[in-house]
Amino acid sequence: MAWPGVCHWGADALARTLAAAGPRLRLPLVVTDAGTWGALGPAVEAALAAVPGLQWHVYDGVVPNPAIAQVRAALGTAHDLDCASILAVGGGSAIDVAKAVYACLAGGLEADELATPRGQAWLNSAVEGTDPLFIAVPTTSGTGSESSSAALIQGDDGRKRLYRSLRARPSLVALQPDLTLSLPLRPTAQGGFDAVLHALGAWINTDPSPVGKAMALQALRLCMRALPDVLRAPDSLRARADMQMGAYMAGLAIGMSKVDAVHAMCTPLESRVHMAHAEVLGPIFSVVARHTAQTAATPYAEAARALGIAASEDEQQDATALIEAVESLARLAGIPLRFAGLALSAQDAAQLASQAMLSASMPINPRVLAHEEIQSLYLQMAA
Repeated sequence: MAWPGVCHWGADALARTLAAAGPRLRLPLVVTDAGTWGALGPAVEAALAAVPGLQWHVYDGVVPNPAIAQVRAALGTAHDLDCASILAVGGGSAIDVAKAVYACLAGGLEADELATPRGQAWLNSAVEGTDPLFIAVPTTSGTGSESSSAALIQGDDGRKRLYRSLRARPSLVALQPDLTLSLPLRPTAQGGFDAVLHALGAWINTDPSPVGKAMALQALRLCMRALPDVLRAPDSLRARADMQMGAYMAGLAIGMSKVDAVHAMCTPLESRVHMAHAEVLGPIFSVVARHTAQTAATPYAEAARALGIAASEDEQQDATALIEAVESLARLAGIPLRFAGLALSAQDAAQLASQAMLSASMPINPRVLAHEEIQSLYLQMAA
């Protein structure tokens, strides 16, 4: 079990994080997207300018569902300008790109080497005291990338690849709730729903980590309470703070315990449909959770009872109550629970099932799913 770096949470988290960085913060490359930087760049630059003698450069070319081409571009900027540390500002896409750039800088790698044995050897190696500084400033509450060991990057072939590395995880994190206020309501809702399913997936799976389970349950409690509050009162800093911490804890949970078949089946399909992550998760959850709970209701029922959603003696009834509560949250967030116009042939579904079975989260789904079952579930979603 490996804990992440130091996390500062609250109104002045960014300033405290930069102060904690000390002399390790040298000529950082800010990795972000144009929209986030347009809205929050002045505030972040004001905080950076308060650090005596600090200079920095900005790469703002990150886009949703980031590709390896953006890693190459950001890494080229870092090399050209002799950047010595990384500061990620944005949502999961920016932090994932920053993780990949950081790994390349620290490991002396090119972007295309990340998937090679040499790149994997560095990603799987232990943190060293000489590693450069990596700070994450999440401006969304969703993926938990700031606290997890994973980064999802699309390859040149269009397929998304999951890179895991404790060494490439941020060593300092600033959770400052007011930095999430500029995010429009739709991506706020989508990110929050993703965090809910991260927490739920880490809770229900069969991984035995007791700390991961504790993190997952508390993250689920925070996210399911805070997300409706954020959607009803977007300017509530209390709700924003709870949502940030819930997403952060969910990221910790999946780093310790992974997730379940919902996310395992999501990644292959995302490469095909090019939709927002949460809009792929919603329909998959509705089908897969109900199928899983038919023979593995216990973890769903336990969560329902712990969260006060249900309290009967019937596990199936309580499991259904939890699933319906998550579906209600999806509707509140404007996330569909059915795909519109998804066309899959039996061969398509078989290929997706083969890819989903490669996920480390698939074998620990509480109901073990065979290839034929997964194929059938994909076809059910497309019906």
